[in-house]
Amino acid sequence: MPETLTDDKRLAARNKVREPLGQQISQSFRTPYFPYLILIFVITFGLVNYETVYALFVEQKYGYTAAQISIVITTGAIIGIIVQVWLLHRFIKWIGEIGLIRLSLIMTSISLLLMLFQVNLVYLLIVSSLFFAFNAFLRPTLSTLISNAAGDRQGYASGLNTTYTSLGTILGPLLAGILFDWHLHLPYILGSIVLLTALIITYNMNRSRNTSVKERKQVSSS
Repeated sequence: MPETLTDDKRLAARNKVREPLGQQISQSFRTPYFPYLILIFVITFGLVNYETVYALFVEQKYGYTAAQISIVITTGAIIGIIVQVWLLHRFIKWIGEIGLIRLSLIMTSISLLLMLFQVNLVYLLIVSSLFFAFNAFLRPTLSTLISNAAGDRQGYASGLNTTYTSLGTILGPLLAGILFDWHLHLPYILGSIVLLTALIITYNMNRSRNTSVKERKQVSSS
């Protein structure tokens, strides 16, 4: 993608003094891309529920060996790479960034629920590949929206993106492990609910995007 900032603005952004983490988070509440950051946290939290207990889940529910589980994970990872390289931009041109995020949230949520049904290895490969494919759409699309909304503060926005992702990565495995001890289906049910709930946030994203565009136009015209 083409660089959105001039050389002078990129240099000025790098030379800014970094603020404390707590202050960055508190200030993120007032940024026009705050809904995107919340969505990053929610999505990461929901997806990590899948990733954390996947091997244990497949072993206990299907009785598969480590070799079979590794085949499923490797296949899903390859599909994720293919999707990002060949299909991401085509889907964005077809339904737009927010439309792609909504579609991916629905499909990843459905794939988590389909994981609860025990069929065979081929079925597991298909469902897991479906999850990995649409999961591969989410993070780069959201990161692009945040970067575009940040204007000349892309470095600051990138740091917040990482912070909210880390928060979801920390809290997700903790809760997934607790729920898995209660019942092996619970992490996937919760993950599906969280991802579907994230759809609500996307309906505020158009408003946030329009606000950001107006602010950037006002800055450029002044």
